[in-house]
Amino acid sequence: MATSHSAAAAGVSDAAPAPALPALTVIIGCYNYGRFLPAAIDSVIAEDVGAQIIVVDDCSTDNSRDIILSYGSRITPVFQPVNQGVAAGFNAGMAMATGDLVYFLDADDFVLPGALKRALANYDLSVLIYHYRMRYADEAGALAGVHPAPQVPLATGDISRQLREQGRYTTNVTSGLIFSREGLKKVMPINTEQYRISAEGYLVSVIPMYGPTRAYEDTLSAYRLHAAQNWKSQTDFGARARKGMQHDFHRYEAIREHAARLGLPVSQALGDADLLHLNDRLISLTFAPEHHPVAKDSIARVVRLANSVILEGEGMRARTTRQIWWTILGLAPAGLRRQLLQWKVDPQSRPVWLASSGRFLRRRLGVVLR
Repeated sequence: MATSHSAAAAGVSDAAPAPALPALTVIIGCYNYGRFLPAAIDSVIAEDVGAQIIVVDDCSTDNSRDIILSYGSRITPVFQPVNQGVAAGFNAGMAMATGDLVYFLDADDFVLPGALKRALANYDLSVLIYHYRMRYADEAGALAGVHPAPQVPLATGDISRQLREQGRYTTNVTSGLIFSREGLKKVMPINTEQYRISAEGYLVSVIPMYGPTRAYEDTLSAYRLHAAQNWKSQTDFGARARKGMQHDFHRYEAIREHAARLGLPVSQALGDADLLHLNDRLISLTFAPEHHPVAKDSIARVVRLANSVILEGEGMRARTTRQIWWTILGLAPAGLRRQLLQWKVDPQSRPVWLASSGRFLRRRLGVVLR
């Protein structure tokens, strides 16, 4: 339709105005991460997007409280009365959040320059979770590779069925995710006992049943690797695997609970089609079979289940390579299987020739052994 002469004369156009950017709340959870906390807070302030910044301190015993107070009115501090873990921090921050979008940033991570501005430009009212990649960083903040690896596709769109059939999809850890506040309101508060750590695992396991997600190749933040991280610092591989399994059991319970609310079907054996969960089961059986919590499991059974998994979007070459890896683990003598799994769990223990071979496979074949 043509613009009227009077409108044109007044400089008025029929074109729709550009949509306003959404309001953003950033919730930073901290427990004894005073040495990293300023970098996290400053990285958000530097984005200059008018974000509401809430910093939740979980009774730190270092200098975190003093650092938080030094920012004055630029942030909203929340000091927990007792140490309660990550989920309680999420709940406390969410109770004060006002943004259309909510970003839970770990205190030992930091936002990459320009990332929040790009993320806000991706706003879509229908999307409940935005999945982004992250850069690895060392303790000093020097950037390295990408997480997840670029050849691993992040899940996007309607992933409810995949979640209810397999119990997992490819996403990122806390600082690589941005949530719709409306989506969060449907599933929070989070159980504080079950999710003292890795509370984002609950959120990404239930929110997709309420609406679509979207993935972007942009890197949103830096994933700082250091010795104090909860799971990575545990050298008892059997105990570490069982902790991961227990976390999955809680996630599966939550999936079933929310699917029941929505009248959606759920597989009765979610863990039997979840490759990362099966990997933990294999590690548990290998390193501490006497403590393994799944009575009917055996090495052969877990390998058989892993080789029967069909991943959405996985090419034939990648699937064949993955199945070869699992078959080798199943056929290997106990000592060799322990060594192979240790190399997988602890990259620092890998000999140079193995690290080089892994890089070659990723570069030439475009596959990741899972």
